[in-house]
Amino acid sequence: MSADEQELPLQGAGRGADRQDMILDAAFHAFATYGYRRTTMDDIARGVGLSRSALYLHYRNKEDVFRTLADRYFSEAMVAMETALMAPGQTPEQALIAAFVAKDGKFMDVVLGTPHGSELLDAGMNLTRDLADQAEARKISILTRWLVALPMADGIGPPEAVARTIIVSAMGLKFPGQTLNGYREGQRQLARLFARAIAG
Repeated sequence: MSADEQELPLQGAGRGADRQDMILDAAFHAFATYGYRRTTMDDIARGVGLSRSALYLHYRNKEDVFRTLADRYFSEAMVAMETALMAPGQTPEQALIAAFVAKDGKFMDVVLGTPHGSELLDAGMNLTRDLADQAEARKISILTRWLVALPMADGIGPPEAVARTIIVSAMGLKFPGQTLNGYREGQRQLARLFARAIAG
């Protein structure tokens, strides 16, 4: 088995997924294994045990599958981020790093851990920019609500502005040549810096 065909866990496997989730799990696996350009509807259909014609009953084309997969990812990421951030008994630093990791799901592991990461990021920028913008606004809203409940240091700025700065800074950790370990270390450093600024 080549590096391009390494076995990757299917997202959502073992959770009683319905047919749509099974198709999206297979698509996630195919995109991670072959990249966006090389993945075909045949690859996705084969991964879920459908004929290509049966797959077309659910999705118009590969772009439609990719956008639906992205929409599912963003929805799940927002729930995971809010749950991690609002968990009781955490320091602000612990809450922020938990939220950073939770919002990534398995996506950043694939982006920074497989040869096709840059291509998947490019495809995401081109095909799902509107979904990503909506998700960014939701992240800012979630962080704002969290910050409102904290005793913030004087002069740091209004909660929404601080939340926007945190999200934009976290996005900046994804750059060409970044490794998964470097990305995670950057998240820990950002969480530490912002938590100390918030606390004053």
